Amino acid sequence: MARAKKVKPKVNTSKLKSSVIGRIAGSYDMTVLGMVLILSIFGVAMVFSAGYYSTVNSSDPNPLYFLMRQSFWVLTGLFILLVVANFDYHKYYKLANVLAIASIVMLLLVLAVGIEVNGARRWLGYGGFRITPSELSKLFMIIFTSVFLSQKESNICSQRGLLILFGTMAAHFALIVKQPNLSTAIVVCAIMLAIMFVAGLDYKWIAGLLAVGVLGTFVILTFMKDTHWYSRLTNWIDPFADAQGEGYQVSQSIIALGNGGVTGLGFGKSIAKNLYLPEPQNDFILAVIGEELGYVGFLVLMLAYLFLLYRLIVVALRATDRLGFYLATGVAVMLGLQVIINVAVVTASMPATGITLPFISYGGSSMWSFMAAMGISLNVSRNSKKKVKQ
Repeated sequence: MARAKKVKPKVNTSKLKSSVIGRIAGSYDMTVLGMVLILSIFGVAMVFSAGYYSTVNSSDPNPLYFLMRQSFWVLTGLFILLVVANFDYHKYYKLANVLAIASIVMLLLVLAVGIEVNGARRWLGYGGFRITPSELSKLFMIIFTSVFLSQKESNICSQRGLLILFGTMAAHFALIVKQPNLSTAIVVCAIMLAIMFVAGLDYKWIAGLLAVGVLGTFVILTFMKDTHWYSRLTNWIDPFADAQGEGYQVSQSIIALGNGGVTGLGFGKSIAKNLYLPEPQNDFILAVIGEELGYVGFLVLMLAYLFLLYRLIVVALRATDRLGFYLATGVAVMLGLQVIINVAVVTASMPATGITLPFISYGGSSMWSFMAAMGISLNVSRNSKKKVKQ
């Protein structure tokens, strides 16, 4: 009698793949991840366009230099994002103090042995590798402030709690301003203040800090006329008054935006990047975007940021505990404030200062920092979805 042939069960690979994708999509806020991918890919294209002319006209021409480098930062950044997104944010309770100390130590090392470029000392590195500790400080302060306030609710109103928070804030502000890097110092302090505010900080503290800022501006304009800060403030009011000096970069930025008009000159056709606008792939890349893609492209980019910010706020509001809420709030403030400051600088709406456009400007430290921040938000959203299912 013939034996019956064994029939191997067929595996429906399409269903298997869809179930895996479904589990991943069901774990994270995929809208946040999707927007990060879109902005990062767009950033690679614009960095390539903005830096192309300077690379082909250098002593060692390599037209693909910025394309390859920025692609590397994005790919490694996405790896960091995935690692952080799968790291339970409740474990930050054990790491927060270590990260705060590490942040201050790195900022001290920058002032002691940091790399100086164009009169600014902001980098640590060896050989061709560099990191910007102040970029990491933003992330570390989100974690430290969130953990500190979620550990004990009374920390936001106790003398000891406020002393620790404001002391940490003042130390970071002083060390980062010393580099000098006023805009990043403001962002770090604003992130901490925002988290403290949603935790219940009294309005009088915020009003007091704003008053100190106004007083500081008055002192600079009245008694410090020979300083770098005075020239920055006065050239902001009229950058074309010293268009070949302190106001050169902002003046070229305004001209580039004007050249772009409504629809732009076309991708790769910017005039400002042809050695008129210094380092166009960095802090002033938005001027190149405006010139090549016009006000339409500028507006679409701002809407993309606004939509990502909205989703980050949704993640914060859906958080199931105070730590998750504070962390996601800090990430949202970090993104929103940095976009606002970069746009304000490029359009001469505030004094010129070096700060990157998230996911778009060239550089590894900023990319890694923002990718890690997005990973934190994704982890918060993942935890929230698990709680809802349970």
